[in-house]
Amino acid sequence: MMNGDNKTNEAMREVYNGTDIVRKPICGIVSGYHNLPYIMVAAYEDNPKRCTQVSGQINVSPKFVISASTLAETFGSVFDPGTFDSDIEGRIFSFANISNRNMKIESKNFSIEHFEESFSERLERVTDLLMSQEDTRTGLIGCPNFRYYPVSIDKFISEILDREFRV
Repeated sequence: MMNGDNKTNEAMREVYNGTDIVRKPICGIVSGYHNLPYIMVAAYEDNPKRCTQVSGQINVSPKFVISASTLAETFGSVFDPGTFDSDIEGRIFSFANISNRNMKIESKNFSIEHFEESFSERLERVTDLLMSQEDTRTGLIGCPNFRYYPVSIDKFISEILDREFRV
């Protein structure tokens, strides 16, 4: 956990709990796909008529890869620290210690776009686009606060890993 700043931890906890995994990929890691494409729509705190869309792909190594470095991956080592609040740069992924899963996580094809439309309008537009394209592999995430978007992506990955590796 971070430097003990309760306000920061509370903010991250609120973002984690407020994250809505709108759409989970149908195929996943166990079925041979070791990448999780995602689109995340994030609300602007100060302007309800604007939103941000983050797209990318999380690559997850097969379960059998063992590396000491995978047990301490932080947001700053996976995402570009210049794109999110510096308070969370050193935060370790929450799923890193669950059941001692030895995996390597990488972020690829990362892009950020800003839109002059509300969070709910953009989320609906992306949902419609994914359905019209019959895209079953891309996850859709609703993020309550862009400053902490890696926390929302962390929740997305955690839920996928929980589903894929449930014993």
